[in-house]
Amino acid sequence: MGSKPIGMQVPLLLRDMSETAITFLYPAECQVCQEFLGATSIPYICNNCWQDVQFVEPPWCDICGTPGINGLCDACAITPPRYGKLRSVAFYQTTLQQAIHFFKFEKKKVFARHLTQLLNAHIPSDCSIAEYDFILPVPIHKKRLRERGFNQATLLANGIGNAEGVPILTDTLVRKRHTIAQSSLDREARQQNIVGAFEIRNPDVIRDKRLLIFDDVFTTGATIHEAVNELWTADPVEIDVLTLARTVDT
Repeated sequence: MGSKPIGMQVPLLLRDMSETAITFLYPAECQVCQEFLGATSIPYICNNCWQDVQFVEPPWCDICGTPGINGLCDACAITPPRYGKLRSVAFYQTTLQQAIHFFKFEKKKVFARHLTQLLNAHIPSDCSIAEYDFILPVPIHKKRLRERGFNQATLLANGIGNAEGVPILTDTLVRKRHTIAQSSLDREARQQNIVGAFEIRNPDVIRDKRLLIFDDVFTTGATIHEAVNELWTADPVEIDVLTLARTVDT
């Protein structure tokens, strides 16, 4: 038999080159379940694993959002935090934990779009984004920004703000002190590590405004509490918090 016409060989060659490039750029196996990803799957994690993301559902504490609580949890009833309410979209485990790890620590910005879509599709019902004057992503120090190349909280906050028409402020709450990564510390060490890490610039911008702080993961709350305390020095009228994920035991 003769060889295939040149016109048929070119599309086949392009397809082979495309498949080779995809295989080179992204692993063929899901990094959560190790099953085959498939050509139309989100890079690194298969569609089935994305379906396993567990979202935070009510009831939750009226203030801190701790799941399984009607009204106030014991901690908030005794010593309420200084924010009005904190809400999280999903639990920091399995698929979501791996996705955030890829995004945040392995610098795979491809996840920003997918995590933003997940956020916008599952904003808690009692968290109306459009009611806030500004969204403030929790800042990282300029040294870590140079190392990582981006602030993951800012990328995700931009996705929320663009969808709801709420401005993002990244130059008002700033990280003035470089600290050890909170993820490497225990609860007590986290609280000590973050003290005095933030400062407010241009306080007039947020005076008498309703603010929504955004972060990727809520663990012990040390970072959020320090940021909230600093923001109150500028006299806003309200401070609430939204995170993409929260650890299961918080």
